[in-house]
Amino acid sequence: MRPKYALVLACLALLCAQAHASTGYVVRRVSSCDYFLVETPRGFAVLELYGGHDPDTDDKIVGAFENYGMKTVFDETSDEEIRVWVEDYGLSKTRGLELLLDKCE
Repeated sequence: MRPKYALVLACLALLCAQAHASTGYVVRRVSSCDYFLVETPRGFAVLELYGGHDPDTDDKIVGAFENYGMKTVFDETSDEEIRVWVEDYGLSKTRGLELLLDKCE
């Protein structure tokens, strides 16, 4: 009985983690700056690179970047993990670009 219970819990945890994952595309990178702009289904997010792969414009990013804090996301284009800080999310494109440029000055 217990192994089945553990398996069910593991499956539920996996489904919950996937439910919070979003897909987005890098739309703006500023050279020599750790911040980049990602377009998501719910607006734009400004992410700060903390480690791992350095994404390029048009890379497909998957992860929980539609809430604040430190996250590990996945760059499907390069098949690499990225450690990021979500600076802000749910932004208009104009506000996302403004915040990105403020951070990269």
